[in-house]
Amino acid sequence: MDIKKFILMGALAGGMSVQAQAPQSFQEFRQGILNDFQEFRRTVLDHYADFLNGTWHEYEPLAPLEKPKAPKPMTVPDVSVSKPATEPVNLPKPVLAELPESKVVPESPEEVEDSGNRPTTPFDAPKTVTPPEAKDIVPPTIKVRPDLGGAPLLAALPDIPRPVVPEEESAEETPAEVPVPEESRAGKEPVIFYGMEILVPQVNFKIMQSMGSVADFARNWKLLDEQEVAESALDALRPKMEQLGLNDYLSYEFLCAYMDSKFPEAASAPKMSAVHYLLSHMGYNARIALSTKTGDPILLMPAVQTLYGKVYMTLGGERYYVMTAPGVNVAGSPIATCDLPKIATKGKKFDLRIKGLNLPVKEHKFNVNYGKLSLSGSVNENMMPIVYRYPQMDTADFAESELDCGLRKKLVAQIREQLGGMDRLAATNELLQFVQSGFAYATDDSFHGFEKPYFLEENFYYPKNDCEDRAIFYTYMLWNALGIENHLLFYPGHESASVALPDNVSGTSYEHDGKKFYISDPTYVGSVTGQCMPQFVTTVPKIDLAMPK
Repeated sequence: MDIKKFILMGALAGGMSVQAQAPQSFQEFRQGILNDFQEFRRTVLDHYADFLNGTWHEYEPLAPLEKPKAPKPMTVPDVSVSKPATEPVNLPKPVLAELPESKVVPESPEEVEDSGNRPTTPFDAPKTVTPPEAKDIVPPTIKVRPDLGGAPLLAALPDIPRPVVPEEESAEETPAEVPVPEESRAGKEPVIFYGMEILVPQVNFKIMQSMGSVADFARNWKLLDEQEVAESALDALRPKMEQLGLNDYLSYEFLCAYMDSKFPEAASAPKMSAVHYLLSHMGYNARIALSTKTGDPILLMPAVQTLYGKVYMTLGGERYYVMTAPGVNVAGSPIATCDLPKIATKGKKFDLRIKGLNLPVKEHKFNVNYGKLSLSGSVNENMMPIVYRYPQMDTADFAESELDCGLRKKLVAQIREQLGGMDRLAATNELLQFVQSGFAYATDDSFHGFEKPYFLEENFYYPKNDCEDRAIFYTYMLWNALGIENHLLFYPGHESASVALPDNVSGTSYEHDGKKFYISDPTYVGSVTGQCMPQFVTTVPKIDLAMPK
């Protein structure tokens, strides 16, 4: 008998013995169900090569979702050329947007209990399920594009706009990164991740160098399984990804960089297959797929957030976003993936919010001044390429993310020190007008050539920003530096803010949770709290995010 099965049967027998001895509490029952769930997921992984070698169906991809759009002003709005409302305007109560939870439990014990998809024993392969969206069956002989010559999975460093350079620093060179001593490289191998060399413990294993047909995905999985790559590679990579602060999506990109660095001559299909293998063993509900017209490999990724501008497809009612190697265009091509058991789809979704990166530091100094407020410091330039082409999320998801916790603490401390002694309305307006005039304005399309919401830290790297970037920075600092409740607001084609103040402020306001919130627009240059852009005076905004949450 296989030793793993023998140990597991003994554990199950022991569990049944304990069950017979004493009644279970609900918590014990629940934990038992969750343990069963994990065991059945393990069973799915043990049989995954069989599923890859089984039935593949075609699906029609859907056009990318687009954010609600209205033209943004090409020049920054200014009170000197418009007539802001001065009479009090009381708006109806806005609608508060609901953000998804940042962490998703794979499924409840009750769902596991009632799934109807359990194997008869933990060693039987669960039955596969064909989602209702499935179309034609794909033969196992369908071709995979070989792309011999080492096509990368991760894009090269993006060409990003020049950063803001303070005048007194413009003549100085940016400090170079400290090289890693040779003795620290012993037993390590480099991963080139967005231009940074990240050393990880060396693990020796092989993947297929190329693939000829869809059946090779099963062969590559078996090859990795025979070498126990899930255990060895993840033991080496997980601590480093956690140390770097990589979220689910950036962990996927790091695994792509790992395969690119380790197997530079391999084709993209076996490398994407290996990334899928590791993600599956990390508990993610990722799926390998293929563009049936071009033969390009694809990773299908379900996300906690809504992603815009990405082709997606639905499987069993779940939205899966299409991830490809650089330069691959799947538009107009059906996508094929294998049928899987229902329990295989209960893994983790990818959470794209960032909760603090810890990357090698390459300092870029900044100094922004206006009025009574001056902010200076340095931002880690190594973060900028990583997030430059980051998938588009809702504005609130960018506002909820943090790239550099240390930088934020320093900014909060500077604002609190300089404005903390002022009354609330005066401090609010001082911060408001700093954001309005301390940063130069440009729309994303004119400056970047595409829609690019900034994470807060990016405001101190690029020389220009627009309304949503300013609103994210403003609302964060209102609460974290000044302790003033506020809302991040959405208008058609515009992102703004409002503040809760007890003062009798004149202008545009609305009631929410028993408090009065006054429009306070960080893009309307020269305006003070209560003054709303004329075109939005009678528009009821949507609340993207409330601070505090």
